[in-house]
Amino acid sequence: MAAATRGCRPWGSFLGLLGLVSAAAAAWDLASLRCNLGAFCECDFRPDLPGLECDLAQHLAGQHLAKALVVKALKAFVRDPTPTKPLVLSLHGWTGTGKSYVSSLLAHYLFQGGLRSPRVHHFSPVLHFPHPSHIERYKKDLKSWVQGNLTACGRSLFLFDEMDKMPPGLMEVLRPFLGSSWVVYGTNYRKAIFIFIRWGAALQGAQWGHFSEVQLYSLGLCSQQNPIPHGLSWAFPVPPTLRDDIVIPPG
Repeated sequence: MAAATRGCRPWGSFLGLLGLVSAAAAAWDLASLRCNLGAFCECDFRPDLPGLECDLAQHLAGQHLAKALVVKALKAFVRDPTPTKPLVLSLHGWTGTGKSYVSSLLAHYLFQGGLRSPRVHHFSPVLHFPHPSHIERYKKDLKSWVQGNLTACGRSLFLFDEMDKMPPGLMEVLRPFLGSSWVVYGTNYRKAIFIFIRWGAALQGAQWGHFSEVQLYSLGLCSQQNPIPHGLSWAFPVPPTLRDDIVIPPG
């Protein structure tokens, strides 16, 4: 897929371009001033939701409902100045359906440095947690890392790839950070974003019949009105009432 670029918009005439550049420069100066005067920008956090929508529309083919649901959940969270809990997204699907691409776009359009931002933390079981026998050390290190970085900046993104390969029990340490408490370990974490990516091998082929294209099980709807189908209950403790499950089936 093509590389994401901020400001994904078709350009008009040369004069129109000059006008847009001038307006963008003025807006940048104003935003910079606001950043300098206070905590408006909150570290590297620079959300560009129109750019995200444009890039998803151009490069995530055949997943119209998935795109709409991702943007809807993100807009509601970003526009809330005092969210009651972190945004927790779990992306399910087979290889090639766009899970990793969506997560990279989210980082790109939310943080100035994208995946290279010091506020974006990407965890891989193969790279960071390769030895199940070291589980207790991993738990301690992961808890310390999340807590320390949220203390430094509440607007942080934590991305966990290949959840089906994570050592059993490791994600237990994240449970306190995913709820609706005001403060955990002396840290306000309600503006954080957690993304969990799970490969679709754990979902049996017949289970795709539950989904026309994608289903979002969101807060207040998952347990009673829309119970999560068998196969989406993960082997780690993120209760369905604390996460949004987005399932991207094969095309």
